[in-house]
Amino acid sequence: MKEIYINSEGIKARIHEWGNCQNPTIICFHGLGSTSLSFIELGELLKNEYHIISIDLPGHGKTSGFLKEEDYEMPNMIKWIDKIVSSITKNSFFILAHSWGADIALHYIAAYPSKVKKVMLLDGGYYIKNESYAYEASRSGMIDSLQKEIDYYIKDFDEYYFDTLEEHIKLEKSNYNRWSLLLEEAAKDLIRVEQGKYKYHANGFTAAGAIKSMYYYPTSDIYDKLSTPICLLQSTLPESMGEIRDILVEKFKIKTSLKVKKIHEAGHMIHWDKPYEVANEVFTWFK
Repeated sequence: MKEIYINSEGIKARIHEWGNCQNPTIICFHGLGSTSLSFIELGELLKNEYHIISIDLPGHGKTSGFLKEEDYEMPNMIKWIDKIVSSITKNSFFILAHSWGADIALHYIAAYPSKVKKVMLLDGGYYIKNESYAYEASRSGMIDSLQKEIDYYIKDFDEYYFDTLEEHIKLEKSNYNRWSLLLEEAAKDLIRVEQGKYKYHANGFTAAGAIKSMYYYPTSDIYDKLSTPICLLQSTLPESMGEIRDILVEKFKIKTSLKVKKIHEAGHMIHWDKPYEVANEVFTWFK
């Protein structure tokens, strides 16, 4: 694995790279609050057959955030992504994307369909904000509006901190059914030190910009523009979300040629819960 810093056309970003650049390239987009190292296990599993590039998206990891909230809107984000990708490869490539990154991936292939061979979405790209809020409201859920979701992330990213790195790692471990030294390395990458406190690297400003972008630029608006082959790996945990997941995926399938595979006993961080199954699906879909 290599850590690389890109400074091209005024765009600065950190990326992680696995594998030989002579092999087919997979570009990875992580989810909100994560970093390029969230793909660390998949990078190790795929590196013998693929050239994997994982990007720290703006305001995440060691890539600086945008100065204006509206810069997180999808049209600007897609232009930013394309400058990064164009500095990495001039050839067509695959995309592997999780959560918020999956939304970005769909907007990217709608704008640049000829550049991408196939896409694999990891439990993302189909969560339509206004429909999810309406569903939560019908069930008296906690996050049933745009503002409530923004408030939740601002509190989580800006106010939550740890006295030691070990406290953070312990909490991360408790969120998953499995753990590894590679996941621990990825978890450490989520943290920055500020005035002796260990805080999440991403902040509430970035989160608000990303969430508003997903709300005002829903992927459902571009379903009819998606000609690139797409495979979605869908989570099954928690079971309480099964109904809304299936409703939203079905609407996605109606408008596209989407292929869907449910990964059993996997939560939203599907590539952390089931890395070997996800890697096998990648080998099959991108062959």
